[in-house]
Amino acid sequence: MIIIEVAGGLGNQMFQYALYQKYLHMGKLAKLDLFSYENPKSMPFELDLFHLPYDVDTKKERNGYMDQKRLTVCRILDQISGKPKHSYYAEKLDVGYQPEILNFENTYLSGYWQCEKYFIDFRQEVLDLFQFPDQQINLASRNLQEQMRREQAVAVHVRRGDYLLPENSRKYGNICTLQYYKNAMQYMKKKVPDAKFYFFSNDSEWVRKNLANGDSVIVDCNHGKENYLDMYLMSQCSHNIIANSSFSWWGAWLNQNPDKIVISPQRWFSHLDASDAICEDWVRVNG
Repeated sequence: MIIIEVAGGLGNQMFQYALYQKYLHMGKLAKLDLFSYENPKSMPFELDLFHLPYDVDTKKERNGYMDQKRLTVCRILDQISGKPKHSYYAEKLDVGYQPEILNFENTYLSGYWQCEKYFIDFRQEVLDLFQFPDQQINLASRNLQEQMRREQAVAVHVRRGDYLLPENSRKYGNICTLQYYKNAMQYMKKKVPDAKFYFFSNDSEWVRKNLANGDSVIVDCNHGKENYLDMYLMSQCSHNIIANSSFSWWGAWLNQNPDKIVISPQRWFSHLDASDAICEDWVRVNG
């Protein structure tokens, strides 16, 4: 059995669930581990908004797979009793796509797995799984979506806030700079002269001062538990300019416009090579 740890925000959860589906497609027994969400300080578990099917591990199963955290005597007793060997594998963040994990058996997987190569072979099914139910789309978002359909709408995701904290800036900082957004918007204007920019950000005031103009729209109608609707709206635009964020990654990936242009930063992390996180047909722009 494969157990996949689910952790982080919605975008991370979607990558982990897509990998879970990969194992099921391969005919393997797989389960999700939701233990991290028992911590009241954790980000909310949001996959249920898609009404997805999944199996969850038990505490006994989870503990059995955390091999290196178990006492040596427990491992010896397992060997004597003939129980299958269990192992714990943490994603190597400096490697990118790791296809060898698809050959694993009896393994607990901890990581984010931010690469479409894990599930590109059943892309349409993933698109179908991550459909936002109509009944969960509020009136403001529905009106915006109708407006976007009439235009060459370009979603621009600007993530600041938590990315500016000292513990995060080393990983994510100095990538999606003001110059990155200016370069990306300039490129988009050359390719799509009538582009209209829709900004999605956790720092609307910064966007208003630095990027927005009279013809652009700052989307500021989805807060708290309805924040996922920003991802829905990003997916409804004609084109996307993303941040180094799994949230806007999915907003662009779920965009089913066959002629879409997706612009991403050249790098995903400040301190690691994670080029596999960026899809091959996306345009990479420096900041």
